[in-house]
Amino acid sequence: MFTKRELTYVLLAIIVGAFVIYFNDIAKAKDYSPILLLSAFGVIALTIIINIIAKKLTAYYYEAKIESKIWMWQRFGFKRQQYFKNPIPAGILLPAFVSIVSFGYFIFLTFLEFDVSSTSARAAKRHGIYRFTDMTDIHIGLIAASGVVANLIAAVLGYLAGFPEFSRVSIFYAFFSMIPFGNLDGTKIFFGSKNMWIGLGAIVLIFLSYVLFFPY
Repeated sequence: MFTKRELTYVLLAIIVGAFVIYFNDIAKAKDYSPILLLSAFGVIALTIIINIIAKKLTAYYYEAKIESKIWMWQRFGFKRQQYFKNPIPAGILLPAFVSIVSFGYFIFLTFLEFDVSSTSARAAKRHGIYRFTDMTDIHIGLIAASGVVANLIAAVLGYLAGFPEFSRVSIFYAFFSMIPFGNLDGTKIFFGSKNMWIGLGAIVLIFLSYVLFFPY
């Protein structure tokens, strides 16, 4: 299900995510205990893996496959010539930069993007009255949205099971997954269906408001 290259990217995202959450925990608890670092690693690892597996399963349903990689930022404007010569690994640099500059008080949980490709079986299956060999925007959007939904469900289950920190991180990860920028999941959802992006975004904001205004 995971390629070796993909596993490397995912592990790198988990390490950066653990660093981000650890900084946040230190800011709150003023504690440099290694237990906090291990907890941060486990929480972000589970959050990211749940998101990716949900998208892979949805892609499989549509006879497609996805491969996650570090979010790379290249274009910085609206004109074609406005782009960096070499893509910047924003999925590594930006989360770490935000944590360091804010001394851990703010987190930015956007690490990965994904590429999607159809399989040979896709051409043989009907989707409604049509046959598709290439992936459509709506199907790509649904794949991306499934990761957000999975994180929200995981947040509810984590809260009921007595793991509020995991719930909090899952909700934040779902929120950042909705940002329609570059090749992030939010962009795929937005161009797949603006109504889906608005509806799912509203649900994510409800979850987020609970975390912000009713902290555990």
